[in-house]
Amino acid sequence: MATPTVLLVLMVVLTALLAAMSYTVLGAFKGSAVERRAYQAFLLAESALDAFPSHVLDSGCATPPPEEYTLPIRNGDTLKASYEYSGLVTRQSDNQKVLPKLGTITVRTVASYAGATARVERQYNVSCGIVGAIPAALTSRPSIEVSGNARLEGEDFDSSTGLIPRNFPQDGVTQVSLPSGVSSLTVPLSGTFTLNVADASLIPDGGYIQIPTGGTPKTYRVMGKSGNTLTLDPIFTPTSTDVILSQAPVGVVEYGIQSLSGNTLTLADTRGLVPGQAIRVKDKLGTISSIQGNEITVTWSSGAPDWNNQTDKGTPLVAQVAGAASHLSIQTSGSNAQVVNGSFPNSDLVPGEANELFQRVFGVPKEVFQRLYPPSPSTSFTGTLSGWELKVISNTSTQNFTLCGQGILVVFGNFKVNNSDSCNAGFQGLLYVAGDYEQRGNAVITGAVVAEGNADINCESQECISDIRGTGQGGGKITYDPWVLYRLKMASEGKLVLAPVPGSWRRL
Repeated sequence: MATPTVLLVLMVVLTALLAAMSYTVLGAFKGSAVERRAYQAFLLAESALDAFPSHVLDSGCATPPPEEYTLPIRNGDTLKASYEYSGLVTRQSDNQKVLPKLGTITVRTVASYAGATARVERQYNVSCGIVGAIPAALTSRPSIEVSGNARLEGEDFDSSTGLIPRNFPQDGVTQVSLPSGVSSLTVPLSGTFTLNVADASLIPDGGYIQIPTGGTPKTYRVMGKSGNTLTLDPIFTPTSTDVILSQAPVGVVEYGIQSLSGNTLTLADTRGLVPGQAIRVKDKLGTISSIQGNEITVTWSSGAPDWNNQTDKGTPLVAQVAGAASHLSIQTSGSNAQVVNGSFPNSDLVPGEANELFQRVFGVPKEVFQRLYPPSPSTSFTGTLSGWELKVISNTSTQNFTLCGQGILVVFGNFKVNNSDSCNAGFQGLLYVAGDYEQRGNAVITGAVVAEGNADINCESQECISDIRGTGQGGGKITYDPWVLYRLKMASEGKLVLAPVPGSWRRL
């Protein structure tokens, strides 16, 4: 009797074990199929994220980024994933979302496959052309020493109008160009209108301009550009006396304010501004606390300015640009050595970390910049730039260079400028030296100079000083010129650079 009972119990146990194993195996098969579908969805989302930079680089800064990614597969079918963004800005001409000219965006891809869904995201630093966040005529991580008859000239903060060029309305970045035989144009009493100019290349799409209208400079929003034809929206209520004359100068508001709410300002373009920089809006002074995309936050010295969101749009924000700014000390020696319109020693306007300084100026990390623009040996450099070009050289020599022409010169290594004998006008542009900088003799630079210095900027040797000495040619050795920096920013605007933020990739 015991044997059959034991056998019966064993059969029951065996049956239970077989049932459990069957359930487990079926569950494993089921789980494996779900995992395969989830993995396929993940691969599709990751493929869309990998393809994002090439799609955007092809279309540029001014085109809305893609909404969808398609992947062809066999049998003529396609798989699709969608893009989601944060950090885009609104284009005023048509309210479409586009990349900021400077800022950080988050890109998320969402993909589905056979009922499974995957999400992947990554952050990118975006730069449309050079940033030019330069707070002084000479910006230097190392100490600055000015001697002899050398003079560093910043901009007069109190008298600056915030317009390009500064002498507007006498001159402009371009002129109104009316049809032959037409001497004037009356601004329509309502709505937008089109206006031809001689050259629209320096007119910012979405920005603000001023044109003498009825004898008084008045502000317009640029709602679009087609060749040399502008679509303008008056920031005032036109009357029958608001007439624009042929060949009237056109001035650009460098930092036109779109809106102001307490401590937050939305600008048409924030490139060129630096956290910690002093600003002026109307009659109110403040300091920039932070910059994100087209928005800045400001700490006001005595309250925010009065603001009307209808009539005050396009009001210039005026930023202070000093004669010299250094992360360390600034010294002048001799009775004729001068730093004019502001000297900022031991200043947070100049970061102590070299790569941070580089990225403030060019908007991308140094290694990304060097991949895009491989340096040429200094032996190939003649000392002259032309046509507002970008020139990148690697310098290991100790020779003195002459410097002439117009453009952007980036030097990886030490750099010594001794004279401008072959060009009385000197050099117009931006000089960035990723090493130690010396300027002597009669060399003259109009625009700005940034000296990164050696890695150890706290050393005591003469080589750790940005040394400016010698004689000028009737003006400053280094003179800040907003017109030059603005022209360089506009000329490089079409060069979109995307740099992934390290550590930002994640699967959601």
